[in-house]
Amino acid sequence: MHQLRWTVLFATVMGCAVSVVWLAIAQSATPSSQSQPTPSEPTVVQVQGFEDVIRARLNSEAKEVRHEEGSDLLLVSENTKEAWLKVLIAFNLNPPSRPEGWKFANYSWLRWRGALASRAGSIHRFRLLTMRATAYCPNGCCGSSYGRTATGRRAEYGVVAVDPRVIPLGTALYVDRYGFAIAADTGRKIKGYRIDLCFPTHREAMRFGTRSVRVLILR
Repeated sequence: MHQLRWTVLFATVMGCAVSVVWLAIAQSATPSSQSQPTPSEPTVVQVQGFEDVIRARLNSEAKEVRHEEGSDLLLVSENTKEAWLKVLIAFNLNPPSRPEGWKFANYSWLRWRGALASRAGSIHRFRLLTMRATAYCPNGCCGSSYGRTATGRRAEYGVVAVDPRVIPLGTALYVDRYGFAIAADTGRKIKGYRIDLCFPTHREAMRFGTRSVRVLILR
């Protein structure tokens, strides 16, 4: 009787032990809900094509251009050599090679200011051209007769001949290294993108010869 009691007790203890072992195995095999990663929202990836990249680049360049146009390099706040030099530097132009090249800077300033008021400061009034340049003197030997131009103005340094179909008469402009000038004359051979620059003497005109120049149209 005593031996049967110990046998039943041993079987009960062994059964409890086996149950505990199986419960532990089941819990380790089944991951808990807390250890499972929470599903995240799917991320949307925008694939940029060639057109999108080009459009973004153009937009950024347009912002830089608008910023550059509004800077002090292109807007002349006063009629001084320093202010005009900033404009020339902005267009990669060289200053006048002689003092007479600044003679019509005031005229260019007045003309430019008139364009500025009508366009609220729009810099698009500037236009840079590459032209074929020749030279003449006011002595009547290689240019205007009796020192007068087609507009009646006296021929002098800074008065240039142009084709009115390309540059209207009365236009203020700047010729690289030559200086500020007024389009106030015409010529039979001055057609298209050609310009004739006036020099004080025939010798200087012949020394200049024929060359390509960059011309900044101020209006």
